[in-house]
Amino acid sequence: MAKQHKRASLVDYGEHAQSSKKPRGQASPTAVVKCELPGGGRRGEELEEEVGQGGGAGAAVAMEVMEEPQLNLRMGLVLFHCRACLLPLKSPTFKCEAGHVVCGSCRVSHDQACGGAATYAACAEVDAFVRDAKLPCPFQEHGCASDVVYYQASDHERACPWAPCYCPGGDAFTSPPRLLEHFRAAHPCWPVTDVSYGKPYRIPAPRPPQGLHVLVGQEDRCVFLVSSSALGPVTRLSVVCLRANGDAAAGAAQFKCKLWVEDARGNATMANFWVESSNLAGGDAAVEQGLFLAVMLELVQVRIDKHDRAAANSTPTPAARSSDAQLVATA
Repeated sequence: MAKQHKRASLVDYGEHAQSSKKPRGQASPTAVVKCELPGGGRRGEELEEEVGQGGGAGAAVAMEVMEEPQLNLRMGLVLFHCRACLLPLKSPTFKCEAGHVVCGSCRVSHDQACGGAATYAACAEVDAFVRDAKLPCPFQEHGCASDVVYYQASDHERACPWAPCYCPGGDAFTSPPRLLEHFRAAHPCWPVTDVSYGKPYRIPAPRPPQGLHVLVGQEDRCVFLVSSSALGPVTRLSVVCLRANGDAAAGAAQFKCKLWVEDARGNATMANFWVESSNLAGGDAAVEQGLFLAVMLELVQVRIDKHDRAAANSTPTPAARSSDAQLVATA
């Protein structure tokens, strides 16, 4: 009879896993385990354990196969920055004869500054670090759980939907998803309506001075604020997208709004404009002069068209393109 064997290993925090038996002839998997020291420190080496069959005097330790261990390190930024452009290194990287590591696109400019830059060698080892070095999103405390590759951190920060905004009531500063929860809890007088792109909805028009109606796109959870303010004998209505990162150049979707009202005889008054994005740092949801509709009725119709980046960068036209998804809200 083949000799049975057992091996035991410490799991995280020094506890022993429960024992289990495996039938004969079944392959023994291999697991990689992180070991934590009692004081919270971590051993630098990885322990590789084979889980074998249980013996008569004891039982094998069943261990769960873990993901590749990760390290949190403190390193000087100069190691991750290009010696030519001084920005974070981007793969592929190259090293000149003088030992300077630069981005692949910076070799020409580095030739002019370094006398030893006649030839370059590819840095596969540096590429591996550059592609895998990550840091938490700067908006982690506001809800973003992304770990971003270092050289992509600036692009992520400019486009992150968790970038914080201000509550129009001035009592909160956090990401739009969390502000939405705040609206429901702290400002129940502001109605919240989930809307689908391309569908009309009928909601009451908000009343000044602090009147707001919150629209939330079901597709991407974008938050829009329909706000009102007094303009003589009429009410001025406007729409703003609540986000800190609404720049089309960073890839953010752009929106076009159409506000209109109809009287009992079917006569319509309409305003059509691109929706401004704002983090409401000024504490007011109203947008630029002219981007509003003045009404005397209690009901107003709102339509927001979602455009891709190419359409947003082109000259806007009064009619939305048929290929664009449309958010239509009737207020």
